[in-house]
Amino acid sequence: MQDPEQLAADLGRNVRRLRLRRNMTLEALAERAAVAKGTVIAVEQARANPNIATLCRLADALGVGVDSLIEAAGGPRVRVKRADATPALWSSEAGGRGLFLMGTDPPDVVELWDWTLSGGEHFDGAPHPVGSFEMLSVLEGKLAVTAGEEEHLLAEGDTIHFESDVAHRYANPGKKANRFVMAVYEPLPERPALAEPLDPADQAPPSHANHI
Repeated sequence: MQDPEQLAADLGRNVRRLRLRRNMTLEALAERAAVAKGTVIAVEQARANPNIATLCRLADALGVGVDSLIEAAGGPRVRVKRADATPALWSSEAGGRGLFLMGTDPPDVVELWDWTLSGGEHFDGAPHPVGSFEMLSVLEGKLAVTAGEEEHLLAEGDTIHFESDVAHRYANPGKKANRFVMAVYEPLPERPALAEPLDPADQAPPSHANHI
């Protein structure tokens, strides 16, 4: 699993690089992402590890996928992410965690996750854009998936596909921890063209502020 401090450093560097490339001010990015300006500053200075919702808002505002925020840009066509470089973008005191394995950039976003929920634990997902869907396969234990008003109980080896443009929940109805893999497809409309990138000479280097 990727070190949290390294994740914060990578995130800060990438957010700043993408913001400057699009000639966006801190205020413009904060407004477009619907987050506080202080949050953007803290992220760029590697002083914050934002939650999944904030990461998605920043990625959407910058016109990229979450993967581009937590990895170096401009990789080769074949990408390999090692286990120690895989971030846990969600974790709980009970031991649950959501590992973000890999993802793609818009306009069509595909994400691959590795989830673990402790006994009795659940995670609520907000509705995705119309046309989105998810596929989950249970590797260990039991899993209850609720999409809208319908709940589906899954056992080890079971797989489910559902439209995720409604509120949804993943829950562990058992007493032992479960584990499941999840693929998310989210179509996004193309954004209007952004400003041309700044001249590299005008781009300040990333901050080397201390982590908190």
